[in-house]
Amino acid sequence: MRVTGWVVLSVKKSLGAEEMYNWDLQNQIVAFVDSLRPMAGYYHDMYYGSLYAFADQQSHLLTLLGFPPVP
Repeated sequence: MRVTGWVVLSVKKSLGAEEMYNWDLQNQIVAFVDSLRPMAGYYHDMYYGSLYAFADQQSHLLTLLGFPPVP
């Protein structure tokens, strides 16, 4: 590496794929995501149900505070 002041002008060594990625960790992430696939519909419904419930609750709170409801 050649440095002039605080600026790096060139880097001689390039990183290979084995140095950039932790393949064991990547494989564990993929295995975890694959283990969630059978329940994906349930998680989707649970997420949107809780999201809509939160938005509805906040709408009621804002209405109680005097803001007009949004149709």
